[in-house]
Amino acid sequence: MSEKLTCRIEPADAPTSASPDKVPTNGPSAADATGTQSTAAQPSGDAAQPASGPEPTAQPGAFARASHWLDETFPNSRNAVLGGVTGLVVALLLFAIGVLKTLVIAILVVVGVACGQYLDGDPKIVRFVQSLMKKR
Repeated sequence: MSEKLTCRIEPADAPTSASPDKVPTNGPSAADATGTQSTAAQPSGDAAQPASGPEPTAQPGAFARASHWLDETFPNSRNAVLGGVTGLVVALLLFAIGVLKTLVIAILVVVGVACGQYLDGDPKIVRFVQSLMKKR
């Protein structure tokens, strides 16, 4: 018979700042021993804020970091590098899964991008296909 063991980790309470009318205590006070509650030891709704220092800034995502790296490493040839990486991915797909499956993936990606552009209100691919289908 196997037993399932679960563990829950909860964050520690944030330190509170000391105000002149409230003095934090490190343990039970004499008033607590007599049965009355001390207001200084009770955290209030505002006490969850950190005592000092600015909030940490959000770190940029992976796409933003990669974009920044591309701009620094290849200052005037960003599109050439992206085209090379795309070519490498297509070549690996061709060798790994074959021509027909790679072609199906490419068509589905283009259809997905076209749907996204259409929902964004800028259907460039749809207009391009419509211009190819026009009778001249």
